[in-house]
Amino acid sequence: MARSSLLKQGSAGLAGLAAGRTRYLRAMAAAGRLAALYARHYRDPDAVHARGADMLARMCRQNGATWVKAAQFFSCRPDVLPADYILAFQTLQNDAQPVPFHRIEHALKKAWGADWRDQLRHIDSEPVAVASIAQVHRATLADGRQVAIKVRLPGVKRLFEQDEKVFEAMASLLAPLVREFDLRQAVQQLLQMTATELDMRNEASNMQRFARLQHHPRIRVPELVKSLSGERVLVTGWEEGERLRPYLDAHPEQAQELLTLLLTSYLQQVTRFGVYQADPHPGNFLVNRDGQVVILDYGAIGILSPDEVRRYSRLLYGLMGFEGDVDIGELFVQAGFKGGSPDTLRELALYVLTDRLNQQGPMAAMANLMDRFRESRISIPDSYIGISRVLITLGGFLMTYQVPFDWTPPERRPARP
Repeated sequence: MARSSLLKQGSAGLAGLAAGRTRYLRAMAAAGRLAALYARHYRDPDAVHARGADMLARMCRQNGATWVKAAQFFSCRPDVLPADYILAFQTLQNDAQPVPFHRIEHALKKAWGADWRDQLRHIDSEPVAVASIAQVHRATLADGRQVAIKVRLPGVKRLFEQDEKVFEAMASLLAPLVREFDLRQAVQQLLQMTATELDMRNEASNMQRFARLQHHPRIRVPELVKSLSGERVLVTGWEEGERLRPYLDAHPEQAQELLTLLLTSYLQQVTRFGVYQADPHPGNFLVNRDGQVVILDYGAIGILSPDEVRRYSRLLYGLMGFEGDVDIGELFVQAGFKGGSPDTLRELALYVLTDRLNQQGPMAAMANLMDRFRESRISIPDSYIGISRVLITLGGFLMTYQVPFDWTPPERRPARP
């Protein structure tokens, strides 16, 4: 690389650190307090996990944007963090504050031009959904169509570019202190995922790809309004319906049917399509008047190679007992797990599954197994982490509503008359 290019990159990095110095200093202060907390309780670190987790969650909430996104990201990494941190970070999943509408108007002007209002008959000033990097407004297009307009928050890309340098610096600083997993790799994965979600064109492409799959008739994907979607804005048809959790709370008798439909769909996505919606947050599911489950938000999807589909399918169904007489340890090795011998992986898997499977169900057993792998410093493939995060989240729905589930692979079930 030319010297001028290196100097330019270095200057950009220093500029990013300088611009984000307040958040950086706040983060370093929190890291110092965290280190002191664990130093005082080095004999029993488990006793202070809850306090440490609350400390970091408050710091991320104060820093906002990318930091909230980071907390949400790590809240789905049971292979990396203790349960207290997972629980504390999960509180930030619904913690975003709406941006004033005049700033949203400015973003729409940038996306559609000075005459942006000509595209619309009406737009609600109050958002229907708010996240760390975007918010959604209901609107009526000039042709009368009801739509949802997802707008990237003004300034959030600039903040990300600043925080990107801060995150990389902190990962380099803290990596030697965190030996249970590769902190630099995890941070790079977070930054890459966030950069992808900041460009709404990626979500538009994900949605189109997902919609082309042969889903169950009761799984619905919103329709993309491609002509109005771009880097800053995503426009889709408006979907009437009630959020999944409030709907199930009001109609508990439908929990088994709807959750079975949803989890069967995700098993199909992972083990047959190799493409799955990777953010099964409860707020991303609606139940409409036709009894369909509408899946929202395609900023993050998981894409598996044909070989990964085959290996992960064998592993998942081997764990559930549908692969016959197989060597579970060898299936883990074939799936890319590293840091332990097949014997070690087999012993851990069989111990956890034998102990937990009948007591808590398959998803709780899987979560416990991930914890054991983390404690044993076994490296878990990123793509499997995404799959397990999705299935563990959905398994939580089943446990909440006490729904039994038939884990028979969808393709092996008898056809309905």
